[in-house]
Amino acid sequence: MINGIISVLVVFVFLGIGYYFTRTNKWPESTPQVFSTTVVQIAAPAMAITSIENKFTPELLKASILNLAISAACVIILYFMGKLISHVLRLPPKKKAVFDTTFTFNNTMFIGLPIISIVFGENGLPYLFTAYLISLSFFWSLGAYTISKASDNISTPAFSIRRIFSPGLIGVIIGCLLAGFELRLPVILETSLTYLGDLTVPLSLLVIGANLANSLSKGMFIITVDQVLIMLGKFVISPLLAFGLFTLFGISGLPLHVFIMVAAMPCHAQTAILAQFYDVEGEYASNLVSLSTLISLFTIPFFAAILL
Repeated sequence: MINGIISVLVVFVFLGIGYYFTRTNKWPESTPQVFSTTVVQIAAPAMAITSIENKFTPELLKASILNLAISAACVIILYFMGKLISHVLRLPPKKKAVFDTTFTFNNTMFIGLPIISIVFGENGLPYLFTAYLISLSFFWSLGAYTISKASDNISTPAFSIRRIFSPGLIGVIIGCLLAGFELRLPVILETSLTYLGDLTVPLSLLVIGANLANSLSKGMFIITVDQVLIMLGKFVISPLLAFGLFTLFGISGLPLHVFIMVAAMPCHAQTAILAQFYDVEGEYASNLVSLSTLISLFTIPFFAAILL
């Protein structure tokens, strides 16, 4: 459990570095945009390919069909719940897109992986990767489409194959094909993609820290109704929904506990990267990611105690 908490603190170390370099003007103004472009178009797709290829087998994919279906149902329900709430709140289109996405997706891998491995051991990891595959697929399709659609970039039509098949989703598809057919990339290519994929988390967190610095300098980091509702979505509604759906289909014991814990993770960090990349309320998204990660320092031990 201590290692799980340490992984959350590591997040704040990177956020602090991004915050410091931005606040003290030690890097050019365009740096966060360069980093976000690198993550969205290069690093994240590379990470998707290598992580799925290395962690999934045809047997695991077949055995996980029911869990994959229930996890997908959880994502879809959360997405439409988020859209309903943001509609009631009458948020502006850009903020609404970020709200819908952050309400839906959790930080399944970077914070979820060490916590699941510490709390439940290696036996819990296959269920984590099942949730991760669904989260990754939907985030880089539905999530990326939702945020890109709110962009002012008029060169891309409101509905297009390019918006749906984002680089991240293409990486997911390639990874699934490799895992499904038990294929391996050439060593040189796999090593290159692994190094590129390793850039995803640090660059993402540096951008979030930079956006956080800009938000604080403008006095934007205050608790609002929409932020409270996002936190309720992350730490109350999402785990309760996972508990209800998985229990309904007869899932119990270790799988149920892992899926509940995964559902209680903070906001997906790369939401802020997508928002920055498409110029859609990047600072607002960074605030939500930072706030939810801070709160998770308290909610993670709480859920671990209950589930154990």
